[in-house]
Amino acid sequence: LKKEADQLMKIKGNTKGSEILTLKKYIEAKYGKEGVKKVEKKMAELGYPLDFDKIKPAHWYSEAHNDLAIIVAKDLFGWPDLFDLGYNSPIFSFGAKVFIKFLPLPLFLKELPKIWRKFVDVGTLEVAEFDEKKKYIVLWHKDYKFHPEMCRYFEGFFLRMAEYFIKSKKITIEERKCIFKGGPYHEYLVKWE
Repeated sequence: LKKEADQLMKIKGNTKGSEILTLKKYIEAKYGKEGVKKVEKKMAELGYPLDFDKIKPAHWYSEAHNDLAIIVAKDLFGWPDLFDLGYNSPIFSFGAKVFIKFLPLPLFLKELPKIWRKFVDVGTLEVAEFDEKKKYIVLWHKDYKFHPEMCRYFEGFFLRMAEYFIKSKKITIEERKCIFKGGPYHEYLVKWE
């Protein structure tokens, strides 16, 4: 994990503190304050200390540091992947709740690149296709290559966001292209019935 951490921390890019605090809230909800302390302890052991209590929601922090904390949590708590964390993150994210409440789906999708940039300054998130009649959306997540585990995180995150906007009992998501598997970008297909 130390070698993986060192490689990850070389990648440039930043995220808002609110995103790091979303991880803290998720861990606290599942494992209490002891769970948060476990992650902080492991981060310090790896040489990349993280004190969640000092994180300010509107300040910028290293995206690699955020992703490392997520990978550390996955390892510590034995999560099979990061889908559940991604799926539940909008529940704990103030930013996600604000945009969900005030924007209808077509406008939200139009504003998605700008919304992404408010929280992360690396990579882009674009809507490649949107067809309300045929009931699908294709998202392109470009120039974001931190860790392959994050693909499942974003699958969960995008699915939960879609569920907030789309009134359907059956919504699915699939990553059809992946930077880590030779794709030019991450491509996610959201479909509903």
